[in-house]
Amino acid sequence: MIDRILVEDTVHSLRERYQLPGISVCLTDSTGEDFPLAAGVLHIASDTKLDPYDHLRVGSITKIFISTLILKLKDAGIVSLEQTVDSLLPGILKDGIHITIRQLLQHRSGLKDYIWMDVAGTKCIQHAVNSLQDVFPPQSLIRLIANHDLEFEPGTEFNYSNTGYILLGMIAEKLSGKSIEYLLDQWIIQPLDLKRTYFPITNDLRKPYATGCSRATPDLTDFSDEISEITDLNISIIWTAGALISNPIEIQTFMKALFNGQLLTEESLTEMMSFLEADDPKHSYGLGLQQYTFEDGRQAVGHQGGIHGYESVTLYYPDCEMSLTVIVNQMPIGVVAIADQLFREITKGI
Repeated sequence: MIDRILVEDTVHSLRERYQLPGISVCLTDSTGEDFPLAAGVLHIASDTKLDPYDHLRVGSITKIFISTLILKLKDAGIVSLEQTVDSLLPGILKDGIHITIRQLLQHRSGLKDYIWMDVAGTKCIQHAVNSLQDVFPPQSLIRLIANHDLEFEPGTEFNYSNTGYILLGMIAEKLSGKSIEYLLDQWIIQPLDLKRTYFPITNDLRKPYATGCSRATPDLTDFSDEISEITDLNISIIWTAGALISNPIEIQTFMKALFNGQLLTEESLTEMMSFLEADDPKHSYGLGLQQYTFEDGRQAVGHQGGIHGYESVTLYYPDCEMSLTVIVNQMPIGVVAIADQLFREITKGI
């Protein structure tokens, strides 16, 4: 039995301990009941309280949604996971004939990560905050790495690369003839009645939203001594690697639908959860899903995200059939550790 007061007290305690502007949480117990709550403020310069329904950037949690779209195309017989990039997007990559859709989903393609590549002397990811008026089509992002040698033979190693999920977005659009925002809206968002989840086509956030705060350098490679507020991002640089906007309650709704078979066939969900070793012995990776092993031995399945000003994680704990999503409007902060502390505190004795 979940103690709602304990959840609230723990969330407020973690917010104070980590000096967060805001933290938004949704815990779902084994009966499917949601416990949404938030602590802190929408903006560091105001005292407007954060609400658990407010819009937030969820970063790479987006990858679960994109993987789900690809697997829905597979379930419809439109694509095979063993098809190569070159068979679907001819000539886009030097080595596209050797890389499969499955390997893109698994981060086992060997492709360099485009966000760390130079664009006019500046890392691509830095343009997300420095070049708000420019538009970077996905093809231009792929060109940054298209002719580089692979870092390893496809399928032999794991290396987290956002490049694969840009390619997956392009593949989904080509196979369906529809835009990513249309596919997400028609295949996931509307069927699940997610009213504050959307794939943005502009750099703005819909109100009400929590402003992001960053203690990192603009290229995300180091800590900064100063905290900066970040509202607008050039989402064309992030696109299907991490641009989704949502909140913990609606992410939980999506995760429940995913794991109870509303979105995919049993075969595809099993494939999604076929985990292989990653670059951390406590983590493994499937098709757009991570598996976490925590210090107490408990395992969870989900994904974490980090994007300028925000960190997020969504976790499903199969042993106790509970799930938890945590989003904070500050980065870098270590949201997975925060979520683990929260879960351990509120499940003592359960």
